[in-house]
Amino acid sequence: MTDETLAQRSTIKRRLMRSIGSTLIVAVIMVAGILTWVGNRDAKANLINDLTVIGQIIANRSSTAMFFADFTDKDVIEKNLASAGFHSAIDLICVFDKEGKLYHTFAKPEAHSQCQRQQSSINELNFTEDNNVIRVRVPILHEGEHFGLVEIYSNNHGVNQAFLRFSITLAFALTIALFVAYFVGGRLVGSSLVPLRDLFNTSQEVAASPYANIRANKKSNDEIGDLVDVFNQILDTLETDNAALMESESRFRVLAEHAPIGIFLRNRKLIMEYTNDRWCEITGLTPSQANAFTNNIDPKDAALYESVQDKARSQHTPQVIEYTYTTPQGSRRTLMEHLAPLNNLQGFQGFVGSLLDVTELKTAQMELEKLAFYDPLTDLPNRRFFRGHLELTIAAAKKYDKRLAVMMTDLDDFKKINDTFGHDAGDQLLMQIGKRLKAASASIDVVSRMGGDEFMLLVKNIDSSSQLDHKANNILRALREKMEINGQQVEVGGSIGIAVFPNDAITYEELIRYADIALYNAKSMGGNTVSYYSSDLDKRIKDKMRLEQKLRVALDKRLLEVYIQPIYDAATREMIKGEALVRWMDPEEGFISPEVFVSLAEESGLIYDLGSLVLEKVCAYLHEHEGKLHLLGMRTIAVNLSARQFFASQLVTYIEATFKQYQIDPKQIEFELTESMVMDDVDQAIDIMRAIRNLGCSLSIDDFGTGYSSLSYLKQFPINTLKIDRSFIKDIPEDKNDVEIAYTIIAMAHNLGLTVVAEGVETKEQWQLLRDKNCDYLQGYYFARPMPMSDVLMLDNVINLLGDGSR
Repeated sequence: MTDETLAQRSTIKRRLMRSIGSTLIVAVIMVAGILTWVGNRDAKANLINDLTVIGQIIANRSSTAMFFADFTDKDVIEKNLASAGFHSAIDLICVFDKEGKLYHTFAKPEAHSQCQRQQSSINELNFTEDNNVIRVRVPILHEGEHFGLVEIYSNNHGVNQAFLRFSITLAFALTIALFVAYFVGGRLVGSSLVPLRDLFNTSQEVAASPYANIRANKKSNDEIGDLVDVFNQILDTLETDNAALMESESRFRVLAEHAPIGIFLRNRKLIMEYTNDRWCEITGLTPSQANAFTNNIDPKDAALYESVQDKARSQHTPQVIEYTYTTPQGSRRTLMEHLAPLNNLQGFQGFVGSLLDVTELKTAQMELEKLAFYDPLTDLPNRRFFRGHLELTIAAAKKYDKRLAVMMTDLDDFKKINDTFGHDAGDQLLMQIGKRLKAASASIDVVSRMGGDEFMLLVKNIDSSSQLDHKANNILRALREKMEINGQQVEVGGSIGIAVFPNDAITYEELIRYADIALYNAKSMGGNTVSYYSSDLDKRIKDKMRLEQKLRVALDKRLLEVYIQPIYDAATREMIKGEALVRWMDPEEGFISPEVFVSLAEESGLIYDLGSLVLEKVCAYLHEHEGKLHLLGMRTIAVNLSARQFFASQLVTYIEATFKQYQIDPKQIEFELTESMVMDDVDQAIDIMRAIRNLGCSLSIDDFGTGYSSLSYLKQFPINTLKIDRSFIKDIPEDKNDVEIAYTIIAMAHNLGLTVVAEGVETKEQWQLLRDKNCDYLQGYYFARPMPMSDVLMLDNVINLLGDGSR
């Protein structure tokens, strides 16, 4: 601070001295005024007192003269009056008689007053002041009698001169006192302000070195001393806060420098003031190049970046933006920036922000979205995508009065391919099927894989039923075309179920469900066909589902019964064994044919529970009635295995566990397999049959002659028995072809060392013919119908045939 500035600046001392001086001056003026007023008043009082005394003297002297007026000369009064003229303040003396007439007078040459006749006598002393002239009246009395009046007129010159002298003396004395007081007060104020000056000097030192350990010295125990204490407390607090701030700044700097994210700071002019190493790594810029950062933002994101930056600055709120960035090295990255404005009382001060390289995260997110909406194997839309797209398409179709269709398809022989060639081959098949469906569909149609071998097609803008038929047939042809899997040509078929909007349904759920019902119907018709949804079809399916639910309950509660149909020796007519056949008597619907509920169990997967029920009840029969059955000759009971049961991975383990549970000799059980079933996978079927034979059970091929098995395969099957299908028995002996077929099967089986059972024998002629052709065993209504075990136990060992052949 310059000397000129210091000279111009108002200091506390100056202000205090001005205040003290002003106070003293005001006090001196007030004292001088009071003293002057008092002195002037006293001077006038003294003058009036002097005049009164002089008047009384003149009145006393004049009273005798006037009493003896006739004898006294007026010269005596004149001398009295003249003697009073010595007083410098007296200008005029008037003596009046008792009538008020001027009796005698004395006047100085410079007197301006004149004696005036008195109108009345004045008996009391009084005085008046008028125009700086003091008039004193003293009555002339002699022995209490009024003889006249003395009036003395006086000027204020003496009083004024005395007042002036007094004022000058007083002013001089007060001025000296004022200067002495100002000098002494200045010294006292200066000494009182020494601690404050020291505090100021200390504060200057603190300002020059804010982090030095400087403290003010307390020199007085007064308000300034209290101020020193507070000042030192503030310094202590600042030192503590500064230490904490430096520690915090140190931690922040370490954190910022080693943070896994980019950190930056821009000032209010948006100039980059700080960037950490990670920020430089992400952007590919050096700290000196940091201000060129925005030049590398993708042009399509540059305007958005500016708007977000302006929004953060204007709204004083943090913002997040994601944009594409190209590093100087040419690498394109997706960056996410968190931008927070810095504000104080002066307003916007800049930005602090963080920068993340989310390129990999964005790629992963896209992959996750693809996984969420697309099938990773076929790269087709998945169920979730299909649903959302179908809902949007339905809304558009409602708005523009359009028709659309949902086609649901699955492969007829996919499991066979999977089991034969492995799951990798199955995946290759699904990928090729997806491509074929895509190629067979229009560009606006949506092909989706719903899971497994099930695909869904959304067909848009349907103009006619023939158009939909044509598209469905194209898809069937695409599914039937041969394809190469692992170097081999394979052929799979497909079934298609179709539901149409708005004819069949108007919601997503209904369209999908109705297409599924139609597909179910197509597969039940043998597959490789197209089925449209209809209300009649819906009713049949619902009836089927209702029956399936009933079957499920019946199996859970074990309400189905296992009947036994005896099998007899064709020559001796002795009971040899029996076949277990399941029967269902529903309380509401009565007897339900096995052809109905067994196929239903196959389709619904309940065949496992059904097969388990049959095997366990047969084992229970054998365990409970073993002795009686042996007496009847029924040492073996045949149990049918379905295809699903037969190829189940735990079949052999389950059979063995069941035998142990019921303590059954495996020789007491014979398993019947259909010819078509074992031909699905010959090699696996042979392995399973051998495992069953190793348990000790016997095997038979049921319905022989209806399939396509060759003799070479038949030779490999580890079986014991062939059963001639009833379709070759029911028309003999009339149908010669059936007779020849039966003879051929019997001869072939015997040549292979197998026994033969003919089923469906219902007449005496059929029995006799088959007996004559050396058929081993017979089964049919002619001998015995399927019956409960209680009825079996009541049979005889040998059948007594009636002459008419009836039972």
